[in-house]
Amino acid sequence: MTRERILMAAKDYLEKDNIESLTLRKIASLSAVSPPTVYAHFATMDELVAAFFLWLKPRLGLDRPLPPLAELPSMPERLFPLYDQYGALLRNLMNQPSWDRQRYADRDNRLGGWIAGIGGNFPDLTPTQLRRGALAIASYWSPTYWRWLMDTGRFTPEEAQAVASWGIQALIGALKADASGLDRLPASPAAGDATRTKDGEP
Repeated sequence: MTRERILMAAKDYLEKDNIESLTLRKIASLSAVSPPTVYAHFATMDELVAAFFLWLKPRLGLDRPLPPLAELPSMPERLFPLYDQYGALLRNLMNQPSWDRQRYADRDNRLGGWIAGIGGNFPDLTPTQLRRGALAIASYWSPTYWRWLMDTGRFTPEEAQAVASWGIQALIGALKADASGLDRLPASPAAGDATRTKDGEP
């Protein structure tokens, strides 16, 4: 299919070069089709990035049902090797506005039911504590955290998996022991401003 051909040409490029240097006209040349053909499938680069999210989602294991609580520490071991496999492409696409929009929408669809499902393991948590705690746990197997461990933490793949798994276990233990800290939020800047005089002094 022409659409797949265009995506694969862009994929091959992004595995070697930076997304900032890629244009739809260049993709047309790489995929040996005319620019209007590319525009018919992807009117903008944002549309191309959004399409990559949908293409990568099953390949990264992000379309699989989330496991029960006891199996969550194994998620980094299951998913991080897939992130490694598509690492160059992921690094290029992540933090692009259209990628983030797809990710946020997918988060709500994917995690909403799961959060409610694991709630039975934490009968004493408030809805706010459960939501914040569950989302914090889920962050430990995300591509974003994988990237931080690999690029900023400079961990080996094995270390990254072990650290993320340990973090998941620690957070689950903290939720079971005492989740009261999830109700404590700092005062907003607006609230802080109310305590100051016209000159800005307390």
